[in-house]
Amino acid sequence: MNSIIKRGLSHFQKKTYKEHEELFHSLKDKQQPHTLFIACSDSRVSPELITNSLPGEIFTIRNIANTVPSLQIVPFDFTTFSSIEYAIKVLKVEQIIICGHSNCGGCAAALLGTEALTDLPYTKEYLKPLAHLQKKVEEKQTKTEEFSKATLMERENVIEQLQHLYEYPQIQKRVEHGELTLEAWHYDIDSGTVLIYNENTDEFQPLTE
Repeated sequence: MNSIIKRGLSHFQKKTYKEHEELFHSLKDKQQPHTLFIACSDSRVSPELITNSLPGEIFTIRNIANTVPSLQIVPFDFTTFSSIEYAIKVLKVEQIIICGHSNCGGCAAALLGTEALTDLPYTKEYLKPLAHLQKKVEEKQTKTEEFSKATLMERENVIEQLQHLYEYPQIQKRVEHGELTLEAWHYDIDSGTVLIYNENTDEFQPLTE
């Protein structure tokens, strides 16, 4: 076992668990998270840390570039599909958050073109659905030089994944009935800033208290 992991596990068992022992006892038979949080697998992105959440509060899905499969593309990614289905139908979460981040390697690779990923065949196939976002990024950068192509790609990606969520009939139904909200975030690792996408203005804005 890695020494860092070993120390962390020991700290959890001796201190962290003890501090929240009552909470863990309450979670032993069930969970009732209020949020499905879809994030990148990047080690610098911690959903629980960003949202200051305790165990049992958020149900997470993590993959490269925080993607949500489109129902228009086959074969389906049943791993992500099943997690979304479970969160909606069984856990009945109140909101879904898709969180992209700065310096995302998956978005950067898709922006440059997946052809170069010859040594990463699975990643190459996985990122192909993002390739068409290159054109959107180019178009947006001609209108503004405020953001880098990398940042625009990361933001266009979370918008795209948000649209994919709307393809799911069960999600559409719950949103229409006011039972579910959807949000797209962009997290800046360096500053800790999170900007939230406003569907009405097509802009990313800071959290308002």
